Amino acid sequence: MVLETINIGWLERKPAMIFFFGAAYALFGYLIAMLFFGSNSSVAMLFLTTLLAVPTLIRLLDAEESIESREGFHHFIRNHRKVIEVYLFLFLGIFVGYLLLGLFSRDFTFVFGFQLKFLERQEGLSTQLITRFLDRPIEPSFSQVLTILSNNLLVSAICFVLSVFYGAGAIFLLVFNASIFSSFAVYIAHQLAKLPTDALAVIGFFSIHLIPEVLGFLLAAIAGGVVSKAMLTEKLSGPGFTNVLRDAMILLLLSACFIAIGAVLEVYATAPLFHQYF
Repeated sequence: MVLETINIGWLERKPAMIFFFGAAYALFGYLIAMLFFGSNSSVAMLFLTTLLAVPTLIRLLDAEESIESREGFHHFIRNHRKVIEVYLFLFLGIFVGYLLLGLFSRDFTFVFGFQLKFLERQEGLSTQLITRFLDRPIEPSFSQVLTILSNNLLVSAICFVLSVFYGAGAIFLLVFNASIFSSFAVYIAHQLAKLPTDALAVIGFFSIHLIPEVLGFLLAAIAGGVVSKAMLTEKLSGPGFTNVLRDAMILLLLSACFIAIGAVLEVYATAPLFHQYF
C-alpha cells in the first residue's frame, strides 16, 4: 500500500504537514464514498477516511512503543511531543476537510446526513433550540461543567479501550468526532451566519474549547495504542511493558486534565462569547 511507505522520520520532523494529509484523507474519503455508496456517503466516508489514516498511525505507534519501552518516564515530553503533534494535526486536518465539504457543498444536510441525525437524537439539535438559547442564554454553572466533563471522560475512556483492542484502528472514533464537530459548526453557521466573517466567528468560538477537548481524546487514544503494541511485542512482566504502562497512565491523567479544561472553557467562555456575538 502506498500510504505504508510514508517516511515516519520525515513526518516526525515536520508534524504540521500531516494536517494537509488529514484534510486530503477527508476529502478523498468523501469522494470515494459518493462514488460507491451515494446516499449513504455520510457514514461510509468515516470508514474510508479511517482506512486512509491507519497505515501511517500504525507505523507511528510502533516507533512510539519502542521508545517508551526503552526509556519509560525519562524525557517524557520530548519522547511524546512529536506523536501528540501528529495526532493533533491529523485530527485538525480531517476536521477542516469535513468543514470545507459542509461549507461549500450545495446541500450540507446530504454531506452530514448521519451526523445531523445523531446530533438531533443525542443533543436535541434544532432551529428552535438555537433560537431559545439566543433569546434566553443558559446561565453558566458548575453543574454544567460536571455534566460535560462526565460525558467527555466517558468518550476518553472509550478511546483508550478501543485503542487497546484495535490499536490505530481506534482512530475511527476520532474521525467520527471530527465529523460531528464539523457538522455542528456548519449547521450553526448556516442557521446564524449572515456574513462570511460570522461563519468564521462560529468556528473560532468552538475552537476555544474544542482544541483542549480533542487533545484529551487524542492522548487517551495514543495511550491505548502504545499499550496495544506493547501487549504484542513485550513480556507483560518485563520492564519494557512496565515502562509503557506507566507512560500510558500519565497520558491518561493528562487527557483528563485537558478534558476538564475544555469543559470549563465550553461553559464559561464559548457559550457567553457566542451569545454576545450573535
